[in-house]
Amino acid sequence: MQGGCGIVIGSRYCGGGKTVGWPYTRKIISRGANIVAKSVVGSKLDDCTSGFRCYSTQFLKQAIGSLHSQTYEIQIETVKQALSRGFNVKEVPILFVNRKRGKSKLTLTEIQSYITYVLKTLAHE
Repeated sequence: MQGGCGIVIGSRYCGGGKTVGWPYTRKIISRGANIVAKSVVGSKLDDCTSGFRCYSTQFLKQAIGSLHSQTYEIQIETVKQALSRGFNVKEVPILFVNRKRGKSKLTLTEIQSYITYVLKTLAHE
């Protein structure tokens, strides 16, 4: 067991975290994805899908060769890897404000990849 902190997640959903300017559909998708992610990871984290993260060098050196995800599912895979290697994963609250310009990179293809990853992960447990 490592005992050190492998990942710090900027959490929209832990105490003090918040989202601003999100449409209702995005809130539902994000919350749903987090419910699924928590069950896959086996953790009580509030925000497994936040991409605002800091990884320790020690964790990355150990895990980099074992990571296989290509898209958003990397967020779940890294948490799962950290926990399985004995690293702590912590959350700090953030205020996430919806972008004023541009569009989300989240597409239907990304959602399908996420669901496929989750199903594969659950099948291998």
